Amino acid sequence: MLLSPLAITVMLSKYSQNGGGRVSSPGLESAISTGIVFYIDGLKNLYRRNANLVTPVTDGLTALQILHNRFKGRGIIAGFALAVPDNPEYAPIIEQAKSLGIKPVIFAAEKIVEKPISLQQQRWGLEDDSGNDTLIGAVLAQTQELTAWKTLVLIPLANLLVEAAEVYASLELYRREAFDTCFADERVSGAGWAIFSHELLIGLMRSHEDLMWARGGLAWALKKPLYPFKLGAWHCPRVRPRIAADLRLNSERMQHVLSVAADKDFATSLFSYEKWLADSGWERHFCNYAPMIIKLEPTNECHASCFNCPHSNMQRERKYLSLDLAKRFISEFSAGDDVSWVFAGMGEPLLHPDLAAMLKMVARFSVSLQTSLQLLPEDPDFPWFSLDHVRVSTDSLAKDDFDKVRPGCNWENIEKFLAFAREQKKAFPDKFPEIGISMLRHLHTEAHQLQFLRYWKQVVKPVYRENFFRWPFDLAPEPVQWYQILGEAEYGRQDSRSSKVDFTPVKRRPCRHALLSATVLANGDITICPYDFEGRHVFGNLEEQSLKQIWNSHAAEKFRFQHLEMMFSDDLPCGSCRDWYHPI
Repeated sequence: MLLSPLAITVMLSKYSQNGGGRVSSPGLESAISTGIVFYIDGLKNLYRRNANLVTPVTDGLTALQILHNRFKGRGIIAGFALAVPDNPEYAPIIEQAKSLGIKPVIFAAEKIVEKPISLQQQRWGLEDDSGNDTLIGAVLAQTQELTAWKTLVLIPLANLLVEAAEVYASLELYRREAFDTCFADERVSGAGWAIFSHELLIGLMRSHEDLMWARGGLAWALKKPLYPFKLGAWHCPRVRPRIAADLRLNSERMQHVLSVAADKDFATSLFSYEKWLADSGWERHFCNYAPMIIKLEPTNECHASCFNCPHSNMQRERKYLSLDLAKRFISEFSAGDDVSWVFAGMGEPLLHPDLAAMLKMVARFSVSLQTSLQLLPEDPDFPWFSLDHVRVSTDSLAKDDFDKVRPGCNWENIEKFLAFAREQKKAFPDKFPEIGISMLRHLHTEAHQLQFLRYWKQVVKPVYRENFFRWPFDLAPEPVQWYQILGEAEYGRQDSRSSKVDFTPVKRRPCRHALLSATVLANGDITICPYDFEGRHVFGNLEEQSLKQIWNSHAAEKFRFQHLEMMFSDDLPCGSCRDWYHPI
């Protein structure tokens, strides 16, 4: 138990009334002071540029004005506050808050205890607005102290898809059930909020001020079963986007999308999250802005002949991507494009003699390498620090099985690399990439799945299973951070799978690869799909056009529109594809 006796006493004092339950009824509404806190978390993006919150989003209104318009004029709200770090860039927002009658609560950014990079959601590409990376409990406690509100409704300023009616309904649930805190579950990122009681904030601040100043510390404390808190969840209809998207106003991409997809009710109390998702057409703007993932095949050369891999039958000429060509199209992209890079493809990336130079070019982005380690870099200055993730394909736990399913690969290289990674992760926890181990499920690995999972479950404790938190922050990270079993892909070869389990969902949805990723083959072709191993379906070649020109071409936009509408051309394999759901 982490709480001090004093903190527990403070937090449980409310249970002394009414036989242990909080006094709460509609008749006492006027006695309960509730305020809305608009929150700027001060989070600095690792890879992309922040959206400019001073800039109007739509109809000349800024994010603060839009959210204020949605909630003003309701009697159950005692007032509004804006929790904002003392960074000079936010001075215009503070002045705007004052003009709207919103109380600024300015907190010291230097007091925030920032997470190590290995614990940040951005590092993992799994961001959300659950508070794992954004909530700073001390800021809420400071706001409560200055306002004396008994209940605080926290709405991040980036969450422009929050509905007023749903917030008020969750407040009724919060009071009826006497919750200490309540989160809006089942919401897309950008549509969530949270409710906190003043007792909870006071208790944690008095007992664990250091944790409350740590980014994500409050969210972690509430989700760990260590406290006598009564947690609630506001469940709503599971209306989810058809594509994986972070819809918070935290990037230039979303600044563009919200500016062009806002409807007439966007800045009013009538705004509907569900209606906006269905009718605004936001998906086309989101996808057309730029690719979110660029899947780069440095070479299609490979020394292995793994079970059921189409490489041995591939007719494409073996090529190595030109370093000059790589320089040209990598230089097209900046942090404002909100793009990440995956080095993979039909060959072994580490066989490319200039891979190190390419990795250095993309070091400012989120970068992943997928490898079987057929060649282990001997250069002591190989730019491992340019990478965020390295996924190692093993398909086994021991050399004997490995040699059967991955002939041509090198088990000794994997053992050497994991030993090297363990030392590097210990010495450079925030610089060395996160390491993952994968097993492909097929005919020859079916019997080893449970053994694989049991082994890695004993030796690995992934941070995402701990809500991206480890306290104190200076605890050493795991040398291997994740393990996964991957589904077998068909690569357009119908009924070629040998696994007893099909990972593809029954209900078809738009393809993540078609809508959000650009696949660059070793000869410079941009293909429609990473599973197009022969490169038969291409939009263009980088020797003739830039990648952005190809992405914005009529053919590419038409292709994405057809996928969004679930209309698949007869001359493409998409209609019968079962790999649309698989990660590459």
